[in-house]
Amino acid sequence: MTKYSLEFKLKAVLAYLEGVDSFRTVANQFNTSLTPLKQWVAYYKEHGIEGLMSNYTNYDISFKMDVLNYMNDFGVSCTHAAAVYNIASPSTITKWKAIGGERS
Repeated sequence: MTKYSLEFKLKAVLAYLEGVDSFRTVANQFNTSLTPLKQWVAYYKEHGIEGLMSNYTNYDISFKMDVLNYMNDFGVSCTHAAAVYNIASPSTITKWKAIGGERS
């Protein structure tokens, strides 16, 4: 996967938030796909510029359960929960759900 600089992500997010162009148009302007742009915008709206910063974290079981319980309680998607909890990739949560389902 391509790594994008903080400056690049911020420019793309701000271009979208100007409200002039659609996600698709902005993604094309910045030569990226829709999915990362939508994630960056969601993270920026939730956490500001810190939401766009790359981070690697080992999450403890308590945190994982908080995220999964939040999803169950509010019926939100992995993408939404990732934005709220500032998790770099929604697929991380998808993996947690799969592991939890294996234990059921």
